[in-house]
Amino acid sequence: MKTLVVFLLLMNVSQHALAVVVEVNEGERSVLLPCQYSGFIPDDPTVMWTRSDLHPKSVHLRREGGDDLTGQNQRYSGRTSMRSDALDTGDFSLTLRKPTKTDSGNYTCSISDGREELRLRDIQLQVKDHQVEVEVEEGSESVILPCKTTADLPQDTRVEWTRSDPELMVVHVYPNKSNHLDDQDSFYRDRTKMNKDLLRTGDLSLTLKYPTERDSGGYICTIYRDKDILRQKVVLQVKEQFPSWAKALLVLLVLLVVSGGLLYYLRHYFMSGECLLLHYP
Repeated sequence: MKTLVVFLLLMNVSQHALAVVVEVNEGERSVLLPCQYSGFIPDDPTVMWTRSDLHPKSVHLRREGGDDLTGQNQRYSGRTSMRSDALDTGDFSLTLRKPTKTDSGNYTCSISDGREELRLRDIQLQVKDHQVEVEVEEGSESVILPCKTTADLPQDTRVEWTRSDPELMVVHVYPNKSNHLDDQDSFYRDRTKMNKDLLRTGDLSLTLKYPTERDSGGYICTIYRDKDILRQKVVLQVKEQFPSWAKALLVLLVLLVVSGGLLYYLRHYFMSGECLLLHYP
């Protein structure tokens, strides 16, 4: 009875959790729907991720014995997962793989003891099909990867520029504190910068110095604004100053010119020799 009373009190406090906005581009490998809980874990707990506009509404369900996906909506089959130690750590975040535009909607993270349900977090997921493509020529002094959001951002806003191919790399982190410098991949050390007044303007674009072919690929701008998580994707294409096919063509032309000149010289040489033989008494 005491357990139930405590659980009910917590339910009344957290009944109306504020919605968190999560943005992701369609085609990304996965998106994380955050749900952290530091309160009381009831006996025989069940963590539920649901989407009320679907039938059935179950997106993912976790019990003490593991996942229970018997009532899961089939559109999420094989695409959802939670941490194996979720009930021990209180991290009930849901990973949704291969998000599509039809995944956009409102998700609810809840915990239940079988009698009462505690609503922990509402997530508004927005899956977008927009991505920015940027081209630059190798040898350029710098290139700007655009990322913009609303102006007058809170002081505790955090921005991460990452790259997921061929492996996850941290390109730049704002605010640029000493402990964040350790996270930055050495390949980008001393080659990145962001605008100083970005919180006022909302311009979170990244300047990348001395781009090379190795910099080509997809970059993710992740904005942690209050409790919202916004993501924008930029695809960078660094072109060679002198493409390989052009180099090969140039080499072929040089060989043709050299061989042509050599043939002309040999022909002229032998013809001169023949003339000398004909005139020799």
